[in-house]
Amino acid sequence: MTTPEENPPSGETGQQPPPALPPSPPYPAPKFRPAEAPQDAPQRHPAAAANTVPAAPSAEASLPGVKPARLWYWVFGAIFPVNLLISILLLSDNPGASPALIVSGIVTPILTFFVSLIGCVVVLVIRSSRISRRRAEQTRRAHVAPGGVPVSPNGTPMPYPGQQAPSLQPGYAPQRPPVAHMPPVRIPVKDVRPRRRWMVVGALILPLAFALGTTGFWTFGSSAAEASPEFASGVVEGTGSVTFQVEEDQVGSLGLYSTGRPDDESSFTCDLSGAGYTGFTEKPVGYSHGDWRLVESAVVTSPGTHTLDCEGPDHLEFAIADTDVAVAYDEAMLASVGLMMLSCLVGFIVSLTVMITVGVKRGNYRARLIREHQARMYQDWARAQARGQNAPQHHPT
Repeated sequence: MTTPEENPPSGETGQQPPPALPPSPPYPAPKFRPAEAPQDAPQRHPAAAANTVPAAPSAEASLPGVKPARLWYWVFGAIFPVNLLISILLLSDNPGASPALIVSGIVTPILTFFVSLIGCVVVLVIRSSRISRRRAEQTRRAHVAPGGVPVSPNGTPMPYPGQQAPSLQPGYAPQRPPVAHMPPVRIPVKDVRPRRRWMVVGALILPLAFALGTTGFWTFGSSAAEASPEFASGVVEGTGSVTFQVEEDQVGSLGLYSTGRPDDESSFTCDLSGAGYTGFTEKPVGYSHGDWRLVESAVVTSPGTHTLDCEGPDHLEFAIADTDVAVAYDEAMLASVGLMMLSCLVGFIVSLTVMITVGVKRGNYRARLIREHQARMYQDWARAQARGQNAPQHHPT
């Protein structure tokens, strides 16, 4: 007699069937081989590694160069010495130089000094402003929160859309923060106030003042040079004498004029005689009109008849004429030179003030626009973060 354990009846289940095996995939699963990390390498969480962004190029490589170049210091700095050298070459060993050439040789170096100075100052201001902005950009790009997340103007971490602020996971070693920087904020040039045209206006003030001063100089000088001296005596050609009458209003304002050049002064002699004390003395000012040049001043103490005796080459002519026109010309030249110098000085001060003021205001306005733009970026990010936190969370099942 058999027991149920030894020979169970057919159709009865005496034990549980083996569990069904899961179906095999249609393709073989790939086998991954984890890379062997160095023994001293810190462990990193997979989620933290996903938030890592590729390293950006250095801030120095992506920043533009500073303009204008230092070469412009040499360009503006060379204007004054070059003009000074030209003036020295024109006036040295040139005793017959005209008064206009003498005045120009003295005034133009002074004006070019102002041009060189204002040019170098303008280059310095522009370069300093751009270097400051460049350093501020470097500081802003380097100012990131731990973990590579850029920060808002008040120091709060501000990741970009799609970038999460990486945090340390429990049980993992501190990871090296990934590199990230904020995109540069580019302000359109047309949005910056004051406009750049005011820089051009400021730069043109000095040339305009120089042009006005030069116009006044030549206007006063030419009007004074048109007046011819009034002759009190006849003309002596070469060697001879002439007698003339001196009126009361001519006493103390007469001089000897000659058609000779400064080199011919040693080739002739003249003498003046008449009522009272007469003679020649040093001329009051240098003056020439046409072919006539003032040689000496005549000393006439009383009106009456006087005689001019001269001895010289036949091609030279001599005469006695008034010196009031020479003094008036000298005063007009001094006034025109003073006017030109004053005009250039005022133009230099106004030009420098306008350019520095416009440059500083433009820099401050640009910095304010950048701060406002960054603040708006942070506000948009804060609102996006608030919407993301309030949204329902879906987890895989």
